[in-house]
Amino acid sequence: MANRLDALICAQTKEILEAAEVKTPVHSVSVMLHLLRQGPASIADIARSQERSHQLIVSRVAPLEKSGLVKMETDPEDERRKILSFTRAGAIDARKAERVSLKIAASFTDLHEELGVDLMALLERAEQLLRQKPLAVRNAAPAKRVRRKASTRAA
Repeated sequence: MANRLDALICAQTKEILEAAEVKTPVHSVSVMLHLLRQGPASIADIARSQERSHQLIVSRVAPLEKSGLVKMETDPEDERRKILSFTRAGAIDARKAERVSLKIAASFTDLHEELGVDLMALLERAEQLLRQKPLAVRNAAPAKRVRRKASTRAA
């Protein structure tokens, strides 16, 4: 269910980004917003701040480099480190992406009101609880009995 919801959100977000003439791919928006808010950064810096793997961030940066929205340069203080920054087109696109993201966030506020729950907060809490007590631990613990209402049948 989570994968289906993610795919639906991404598809709908892609439509909105395209309508706003944002060139940034939907999965790379978080990288662009990070650079917009924090300035030039390494892949490791971005991965750490977003609590994502280095490999995942690399996969999100690649289409940005290919489309000319960002550039990678060697850090003058540490030649092993590469610093990611905007191109002129990337800076413009990032600002567009930010405006669209703010509108999408407002749409989620509306969805949360309809649901009666902040879906993102609930998902984050579920992730946090599973990190604290993984399924393997939960599975090893004695099962709690769940009382179910007796079903009634029409005779």
